[in-house]
Amino acid sequence: MNPRTLMAIFAHPDDEAFGTGGTLAKYAAEGNHVYLVTATRGEAGEIAEPDLATAANLPYVREQELSCACQVYGINPPFFLDYMDGQLPNVHQGQAVGKLVRIIRDLRPEVVITFGLDGIYGHYDHIAIHRWATIAVDLAAAPDCFPDHLTDVCQPHQVSKVYFRALPEEQVAAMSEGDGPAAVMMDGVPFYFASRRADEITTIIDVSDYAEAKLQGIRCHATQVGRTSPFDETPDEVKQQPWFQSEHFVLAHSTVGWPEDVETDLLARLELSAED
Repeated sequence: MNPRTLMAIFAHPDDEAFGTGGTLAKYAAEGNHVYLVTATRGEAGEIAEPDLATAANLPYVREQELSCACQVYGINPPFFLDYMDGQLPNVHQGQAVGKLVRIIRDLRPEVVITFGLDGIYGHYDHIAIHRWATIAVDLAAAPDCFPDHLTDVCQPHQVSKVYFRALPEEQVAAMSEGDGPAAVMMDGVPFYFASRRADEITTIIDVSDYAEAKLQGIRCHATQVGRTSPFDETPDEVKQQPWFQSEHFVLAHSTVGWPEDVETDLLARLELSAED
């Protein structure tokens, strides 16, 4: 089978790591072209270890961390949209979508992975990326050239499949501590993780053969996970966890039909694509 092109579109360095790192590594190892587009350099992130970065150099450090992760996954170097962390809902939305339209038309992916409307835990940047990516997929296929390219050539491209990253109910339940639901604290309040029922999840990718690459990709993001996390202290135990060995998705858009059962391959049915 000819190599395919997959593109993941996320908001921050490390957004790719926990729920899609194994998938990115798997499809790259199988000879496909895999790209990662990231909107920001994570400037507003926490610094888990004071000696790893300062507020002044955190954007540069996190850029290097993401480059490290991409090397570990075996995918292409990351693309940055050059927006500020935490500000995605406030930027010019048309310009942001236009950047993604250009990238989609240039790289011509068959498969796009991004956040769903829930943004995993409601992070406003994640929700903005969901909007940008889904709108850009539609506009990239439009016959008119939006945004106007700098050349006279306009080559629309139809993405065959769009997947949203998903967290199954049992995983979110296992993440809970104490009596409260699992959440990420932002500005002093909990943003709860959004789970998906089993009947909502269309696609489960077995990444057990790529658990080591996934682990090392997470560890690349040292400013965020620190040096005393389970990823460093009990890595073998982490790699054996069911949530670590499988990654879950919801197929949201398809020009090549829909699965009758749970898919195990993001590239399923792509031979039906009209472009082949």
